[in-house]
Amino acid sequence: MPETPITMRQLLAVIFAALLSPAIRVLPGGVAQAAGEAGWLSPLLALPIALALCWVLFQLLAPLPPGTGLAEACPLVLGKIGGKLALALCLLWGLLQLSVTVRMCGQRFLITGYRNRPVIFYIIVLLAVALWMARGKLAAFGRAGEVFHAILAVTLGIVLLLAAFQMEPENLLPIWIENLPAAGAAVVPVLSLLGYAVPGAFLAGRLKRQDKDRSRAFRWTVWLCLLLSVLLLVALGCLGPDLISRVEQPFFVMVKGIGVQGAFQRVESVVMALWVLSDLMLIGMLVLSACAVSKVLFGLKRAQSAALPVAAVTLAGSVFLFQDAFAVERFADGILTAGNLAFGFGFPLLLLVVGKIRGKSV
Repeated sequence: MPETPITMRQLLAVIFAALLSPAIRVLPGGVAQAAGEAGWLSPLLALPIALALCWVLFQLLAPLPPGTGLAEACPLVLGKIGGKLALALCLLWGLLQLSVTVRMCGQRFLITGYRNRPVIFYIIVLLAVALWMARGKLAAFGRAGEVFHAILAVTLGIVLLLAAFQMEPENLLPIWIENLPAAGAAVVPVLSLLGYAVPGAFLAGRLKRQDKDRSRAFRWTVWLCLLLSVLLLVALGCLGPDLISRVEQPFFVMVKGIGVQGAFQRVESVVMALWVLSDLMLIGMLVLSACAVSKVLFGLKRAQSAALPVAAVTLAGSVFLFQDAFAVERFADGILTAGNLAFGFGFPLLLLVVGKIRGKSV
């Protein structure tokens, strides 16, 4: 029985839900250190590059046959040997990205108050749920993404609305022309975050293509960058760039300061619990992407066959590659950022350029 494909709407919902997990780690601290009060401008400055990436992906995949995602495009564009090499590099990077992502998600449970278990317990739980989702039907994962997208979008909207009343003008002003170069430098963490979205292109081979997919993706990219800008604006306005640069998990620090006296307090407990949905979407999407690469690389009949080995390697990597939380943070701030830029932006562009040169219908 043929698999039910997912729609572009479902794929974008999955990516949105997945991006919120790294967004609260990467953006507030990274842009505050680089640009100070002007940090909230960085997603707007990154928008043209994000739209260019969207254009590259559609130029690369749209002319290829239906059922062709980024994984299937590699051997078509680069040839058998070049495609295998590119896929092997993508798989190695994907497993490394998965390992550090799972470790950071597990550590966040410890940082935000769940200290009654070792980090490996949370790693195993997250991977077990992601494995269960990856071995199921992709259509079910897409529907879950739509539900999680709605829950997280409403939650984030409420948080930003309540936090807006706590904003202080002196935390955001003044901004001068001289601040724009620093805001431009703060584009790097924004683009690193957007690099997490590109693994979703490996699932494009299981996508039901429609004529409006391109316009939907471009609109989604614009709204995403606007939302990230608002998130940074509110966070900087509430906490200020100096405090954001010094604390861990500044988003949850901001959430702790909101609430309605006599109606509900401890809002952060609810938000922390709901943010696990984003962790699961991110880990699930990365596992599915690694499975899609493995299917083409090793000639598997079903991508789901690779889910268990991918989860096992990820578990080993998340436990043994990093000695402590400081090692994870150093890796995330250095190699992970560079890798997300290289594989998220450089790799699709390289495929497009090589395809144009070789005349491979892209």
